[in-house]
Amino acid sequence: MHNGASLKTARLAAILIALLPAWMILLPLGITANPEGWQVFVRANSFAVPLLQFVFVLMAMSGTFSPFRAMRELPNLTKVALALWLAISCIVSFQAGKDHLAAIIGLLKLAVAALFFLALIEWRKAFGPRFSLILWVSIGGGVLLYTGLWAFHIWVISPQGDDWVYRIPGVNNVRHTGHFAIAGVLAGLVCLIAYQNSTSVWLRWVVPLLFGSVGLGLALWTGSRGPLLASFVTIFVTFCTAAKDRKAIAAFFATSALVATAVVATLPVPHPIYGIAGATGMADLTAQGTADPSSGRTILWSGTIDKIIERPIVGWGVNQFVASGPSKTANFFHPHNFPLQLMFSGGIVGAILMLMIFFPALRQWKWPYIRGTGAAGLGGIVGILVYSLYDGALYFGYPTMIFLVAIATSIAPPSAPLPGRDMSD
Repeated sequence: MHNGASLKTARLAAILIALLPAWMILLPLGITANPEGWQVFVRANSFAVPLLQFVFVLMAMSGTFSPFRAMRELPNLTKVALALWLAISCIVSFQAGKDHLAAIIGLLKLAVAALFFLALIEWRKAFGPRFSLILWVSIGGGVLLYTGLWAFHIWVISPQGDDWVYRIPGVNNVRHTGHFAIAGVLAGLVCLIAYQNSTSVWLRWVVPLLFGSVGLGLALWTGSRGPLLASFVTIFVTFCTAAKDRKAIAAFFATSALVATAVVATLPVPHPIYGIAGATGMADLTAQGTADPSSGRTILWSGTIDKIIERPIVGWGVNQFVASGPSKTANFFHPHNFPLQLMFSGGIVGAILMLMIFFPALRQWKWPYIRGTGAAGLGGIVGILVYSLYDGALYFGYPTMIFLVAIATSIAPPSAPLPGRDMSD
């Protein structure tokens, strides 16, 4: 059923994911000092991510993947809940929602992400941990690629002042580079576990430490304490679940953190929010210029709760936060808290339906499977969920994609085990 040609297609699709950070920069022609309005629009909506996911789905369909069959195989409760959620979301988004274009964009991005996830599950079930490892190596390579392209951007543009915060290639704000940070750490953990019995020191240590050090280094240098905390949680959960690999994980953490800190300590601090001081919160300021450990989030959360109370049953609709969110925090795309994001968009009904969509399907796929690289996948899920409690980790396209890959990595593999532990399940 699944031949060598299909695995070759899966490898090519994984390479596309490795190139995603470059696509995020190149699609809006992001290496420029003065972006035009259309460039800001393309970058703000992360169109590069759903476009790549759509190509990924088409590549999967060229093999054995069928979206219709994948939908039919979902649990009945999931299918009913999904149909209800889609119907209610469309009605609310276009009836109560003020920004219909944003609703269309949001719904289409969710649909593509769902198909992408089903294609991931299909290939994970077909090729097992081999495919998981290919994916994570590609993601780690993408983090290195983004870091190199950002260095090139700095060399070409020579940013000044707030350019270091708001004119970052591929993302809207320097804090969003933290999405690549946690992806790098997670890719490093997967490679570390997968290659522990490899005879090559490059595969066993150099590649994992390179991914981990660059990931932690991005978070430290940009002063992104959220991704830094999420990375620590990811490493800790993986350490707790991967009993056979604890010594290696401890060495990975200590070495990656030491290398990242040493390198960042030698780099210039081009803006007050950058650097180790920014990553620890010592330099973080609110828009009013007063010290606030939450960076204004408590004001944002309070205003969001007030809006949820206005429409608690079905919410305000998909992607309506800019148009219908609290007035004191205008121009925010999301409330920096995933549970509040769910409640604002879909209310109590939407939140319940989301649980009914995911949990029966995860149970059917025997999730979580935490042997081998599955332990790192579970660590990534917990880390990103923690991250989503105080930022938009499950709003923006790239970290949401990493979250979906982490889930696919930690579902049960094919019943026939692969030889050797270097592919690790």
